[in-house]
Amino acid sequence: MKRLMIGLAALATTGVALLGVAPADAQVVAASNSSALTYGQRNFDCDPEYGCHASAVLPKSWKYTALGHGEGRFTDRAVPRMIRIDADLDSHPGTATAALNKQKALKGTRGLKILGLQNGTITSTMQQGPLRISTLVYTYRSGSETRWVATRYVGFHGDKTASAEVTVGGRLQDRTLLGTVLTKATQSLALYG
Repeated sequence: MKRLMIGLAALATTGVALLGVAPADAQVVAASNSSALTYGQRNFDCDPEYGCHASAVLPKSWKYTALGHGEGRFTDRAVPRMIRIDADLDSHPGTATAALNKQKALKGTRGLKILGLQNGTITSTMQQGPLRISTLVYTYRSGSETRWVATRYVGFHGDKTASAEVTVGGRLQDRTLLGTVLTKATQSLALYG
């Protein structure tokens, strides 16, 4: 139960209410887990001929790696944590269906603990309308470490269809910071033609 509250409190401190986590509990977790990062608008999914097709507000110091069409990863060079954005999902299920499919795909993952699955909406800061989101939060074991992950499926302009996937992951103690990175990236995510 304690891990559930900690995992969900990490996202609750970023403005997304999840499964009734009390704000006071979330503030205690945030205060004990804060770390300063500088954020800025970062472009990704770029090509020389057509320019960049997506952007989001992300940590300025994190290294960008292109992963393929519509997909990029930003990695902290100092600490094992990252954000991966897929702005061009091959299939377009509903956000809730995509999150449930992700949960099913994780079956058999070493030390997997599902901490929560929440559907809701948040406000876009990039005129993308209300964003429909479904967020799956979980931990798993990697070697001797417990890794904390939140995968979010995003539907733009109130659409329930998942158009993008945003995943943050890192050390368990970085969950509050990663929740902040996830929220900033989701709210600022913009896709260009």
